[in-house]
Amino acid sequence: MLKSARVRPAVLVVSAVGALALLLTACSAADSGGNGSGNKPAPTVTVTGSGSGSSSSSAATSTAPAKPTKKVHIKLLNADGSVFGIGMPEIAYFSRKIHSGAALQKATTVTVNGKPAKGAWYFERSAAYKGYPVEGHFRLQHYWPAHSKIFIKIPAKGLSAGGNMVYDDSLTSSWSTGASHIATVDDSSHTLTLTVNGHKEGTYPVSLGASNTPTKRGTKVIMEKGASICMSGPGYDECGIQWTQRLTYDGEYLHSAPWNVSNIDNGVDSSNVCTNLLPSDAEKLYHILRIGDVVTYPNANGPAMQLGSGYGDWNVPWSTWLTGGFAHTDA
Repeated sequence: MLKSARVRPAVLVVSAVGALALLLTACSAADSGGNGSGNKPAPTVTVTGSGSGSSSSSAATSTAPAKPTKKVHIKLLNADGSVFGIGMPEIAYFSRKIHSGAALQKATTVTVNGKPAKGAWYFERSAAYKGYPVEGHFRLQHYWPAHSKIFIKIPAKGLSAGGNMVYDDSLTSSWSTGASHIATVDDSSHTLTLTVNGHKEGTYPVSLGASNTPTKRGTKVIMEKGASICMSGPGYDECGIQWTQRLTYDGEYLHSAPWNVSNIDNGVDSSNVCTNLLPSDAEKLYHILRIGDVVTYPNANGPAMQLGSGYGDWNVPWSTWLTGGFAHTDA
């Protein structure tokens, strides 16, 4: 049952992004917490007339007012120097509803440990950051390599965003990945299995969403850690939930659930969409996992995870990703 909602993103590159609001509607109830003018030469219009058996011609110029250029500003979420999990996309917010991402896609370059790599943008309408109606995510075809340095160059200033829009800033982004952490949550065995750099670290019992409050299936990415939240559902109304790790905008978390130990131990799905963990397991996983780490739900009982549900990038096939989504990049 939802009480209220507001979330701070954990990392920022530019000053105003700290206002990013994440809306909760499920398990969680409350949080504490250019250039390029676009001017064209005026057309020359020649007028020719005839009358009384003779002809004459005259030429005149007509200056059409130039369509004003609309500037598009870009803000990045990923903070320089940060360390993320291998599933973390580069996230950008755009101050206008851009019509095309083709020029931005062509200009953007990425290196992994100094070597060129192929990445691509995908755009969607977004309400995540006020005044920035489009959100773009940039990623590789597969997860970033572990323990790598990522450098993304976005020389956007002066480039077309479609129509009479141009970008007014250029940016770079420099961050790293940590170890490869992939958690797989199996609803048939009611367990979370964690692998670290390809090796099994451990298996932990869980309780997922009840039939009327199911957990989304698909691949999710940890978006935020440590939010102080309140949760309520059948038989409980708790605040100060510990060891929280957000997975979706609408309130799915990995978290400690001391009130639900019996159902966790006995493999009963009874949560309000979240992944309930024993307190000691939730604490351990909190200290291992980081923002950007991957948590997969191959057979959860809920709807499919979408890109707009959170950092759901890895649920979009690469062939679809290469189209650019809302602002096509294949034009």
